Amino acid sequence: MHEFLSRPRFWRDHRWAPDHMSDYLDGDLASSGRERMERHVGECRDCRTVLRELRLMIDRLGRLASPEGGGAVRIAAAVRVRLREPPRS
Repeated sequence: MHEFLSRPRFWRDHRWAPDHMSDYLDGDLASSGRERMERHVGECRDCRTVLRELRLMIDRLGRLASPEGGGAVRIAAAVRVRLREPPRS
């Protein structure tokens, strides 16, 4: 077990990080929050993985073609339909 895993700061940041990842990716954290996130994901493989997967999901969502006629309501409806589909094997 790494030394940093037993430190109280690590565990405080580990609880804090997931709720602030979207703000971090959107550039909405103050510099102290950005530094805190970057330090923590540098130490925490689990949070680093979650952040990487969130970036990937945002990137993929950004590449989706909008449904005929566009609009946020139609896109949201299309996503809801896809979420109800059974997983592909």
